[in-house]
Amino acid sequence: MCIHFYLAKIRDNCVLFSYTWCGNMIAKNQVKRFYYISPLSGVSLLSKIEIKNGRFVIDGKNKFLFSAEIHYFRLDPEVWEERLIKIKEAGFDAVSFYVPWFWHEPTEGFFDFSGFSDSRRDLISFLNVTSKLGLKVIFKPGPYVMSELKNEGLPSWLYSKIPHAIAKTLEGKPHPTRVFSYLHPDFLSYVQIWYSQVAKIIKAFDNIIIVQIDNEVGMLQWITTHGDYNEDTMEKFRAYLKRTQQEHLLQELSNWSYGKSFSKLLTVAYHKFIREYYAEYLLTLKSFLSEKGINTPVIVNIHGFDMMEYAKRGKRYPIGVSQLYRVASEKDVLMSGDYYIGNVVHENFSDLAIANAIMFAVQNSDQPLFSAEFQSGFQMDRPKLLPSTIDLTSRQCIANGMNGINYYLFVGGDNPPDSALMGTYHDWQAPISRDGKLRRAYYVIKELISNIKTIEEELVNSKPVFDTYFGFIPEYYSTEHYREHGLNDIGDLELKRDVSIFDGVIRALKLLNYNIGGVNLSSSFPNLNVGTLWVFSYKWMPSYIQKKLVEYVKSGGKLVIFPEIPVEDEYGKKCTILKDALQIKSVFKRGWGVVNAFGIEVNAFHVETYDVDSIDCQFAKDLEGNICGFGKSLGKGIAAVLGFGLELEREYKVKVVENVCSFLEIQKILSIQSEDFVDGYVRESPEEFILFLNNYDDFAKNACVRLGHKHLGEIQVPARKGIILLVPKSEQTFVNVTTTVTVKGEENLS
Repeated sequence: MCIHFYLAKIRDNCVLFSYTWCGNMIAKNQVKRFYYISPLSGVSLLSKIEIKNGRFVIDGKNKFLFSAEIHYFRLDPEVWEERLIKIKEAGFDAVSFYVPWFWHEPTEGFFDFSGFSDSRRDLISFLNVTSKLGLKVIFKPGPYVMSELKNEGLPSWLYSKIPHAIAKTLEGKPHPTRVFSYLHPDFLSYVQIWYSQVAKIIKAFDNIIIVQIDNEVGMLQWITTHGDYNEDTMEKFRAYLKRTQQEHLLQELSNWSYGKSFSKLLTVAYHKFIREYYAEYLLTLKSFLSEKGINTPVIVNIHGFDMMEYAKRGKRYPIGVSQLYRVASEKDVLMSGDYYIGNVVHENFSDLAIANAIMFAVQNSDQPLFSAEFQSGFQMDRPKLLPSTIDLTSRQCIANGMNGINYYLFVGGDNPPDSALMGTYHDWQAPISRDGKLRRAYYVIKELISNIKTIEEELVNSKPVFDTYFGFIPEYYSTEHYREHGLNDIGDLELKRDVSIFDGVIRALKLLNYNIGGVNLSSSFPNLNVGTLWVFSYKWMPSYIQKKLVEYVKSGGKLVIFPEIPVEDEYGKKCTILKDALQIKSVFKRGWGVVNAFGIEVNAFHVETYDVDSIDCQFAKDLEGNICGFGKSLGKGIAAVLGFGLELEREYKVKVVENVCSFLEIQKILSIQSEDFVDGYVRESPEEFILFLNNYDDFAKNACVRLGHKHLGEIQVPARKGIILLVPKSEQTFVNVTTTVTVKGEENLS
């Protein structure tokens, strides 16, 4: 069977699509039909959207972009408009949806976008309704869409057409997920045909403002721990080694055969190569669109949050970031995270702040912080997602600088026959259920959008205020295939990075209400504008990063290194650039131990002691009195070394980090005093500060708040709620969304 589907002509200011078909199913009456699309202002003239200076600029206006995920192919067309109206009534600007390849090309060459084979394939009519209602569109054609669909959304016939393009394991077997080698020319040739078809749809509707290219690239390889060793991929790996002048590894790769593992050196090189490979694949997809005249911003979506816990964690999220960040510097690329935190509570809220800091570290300066999958439901019925969580996580991320949210999934539905991985129902605990009922989460999000839109102009003209910065090193998360190659000591790195960052030092900064920005140490030279830099360090660290950190401190920076001093590079070769600069003569590393830090007894998961010359301050020692924490001047700056692993299983240890902040004189713009923790954030525009206070507990809290030198008084934050205060710089009032309160005191903000 075949079908020819193409733009025919313009008539009465409408686009006309023409298609002809043939085949056994409808061969008796070969037909040619014209299908009307909605009136347009001009074909191929997409809505003007720019991403610049951290903002979305849509139709010439700075906008906070609120979008809702709805899957037309999981709903009867009779309810499309009704569901979209409910989305519109909740205050949304846009909708987002996948366009599954398998659904619209069920048989090779048979494309249906107008519903003649199944009414739920009538994408054109669905887009007509979005246009009629004034909703913008985030269009997501894959080729991989995931979304709990068989083959992750790829057509079944493709696997029999190009089986040789399926990724292979180290043993030479087909990859357990049957994922294709992304850059295999035969796979790309079919993807290009698919993109040429969807490009016609994209160009015909001027409300399509953003396109997501693929989804969660590298995720299938990571979660299965099986990389891609297809012959075509290995040939590209060889070319990479030649191009990067790593000829010493070419001999090993030439002698390699299926069933063998890589050496440590070749494994590290493979991880670097595969990240370049993923970036090339994504940019190839972007070029397929550009070739068709489509130059909208494109989304690169990142995976990584944990799965089913009541309160999920983000410890694995940096793995996804490390896989895909190489494409972030490209123009009109919008990096996005899958934010699935489960129920936000005191124990996991800081994971979102850390994820945001990492996103700020890797994205380009024009890009707004954005999530294309911001949790408003979940694929299973556990954990049960509390409506208060959606409100609090939204407020926290907006407070932290986010300027766009796509709530996923906002509308439930039913899977088409024989398409699902998890059964027919696809309800997702969505704010609009599969049968159209409005759940409590719907009203919570509606109220939040209303509140945000009252200060939209002030919000999008503001930027988050960061008191200090986390130095992100992607190489510490470029390790997903280490075990596959027999490098089982990776567990030590995983433990130390996860605990030190997400349950230790960086979490402590948030509990002290320091707001954290991010610097990507693999691509950026940390300048003095970041003030202080907190860097997780392992026994190895790439030599070029060690050099950067030494230069940063010598130039006047303040550096905190924890919990180890590196003595090797990433290849396992001796590299003591940082150690030598700090005049550390010897390092003795051991496991668990007890240290005394700033007079506080700490049980540490790692302790190392130093023989070091001329330190400024010793602030930690082991039970034998050996130095394991110190401060030392270096050039114009200063470094603080925490040679012990800090885990906040008991939060009194926060005082250790508080003392480091005092030692380095790290100032914070926001001071909150409360008997119980209140989470605070600040965004600043030329005219005002926007202050966010969040309470993650189920009881109200009173907090004494100071912003700079201005005392705002005692403010009550309701249970499981957040409040937003607009604080003009030129007046002695602040606004609690719509309520004006007099501020005591005459101090000026600093």
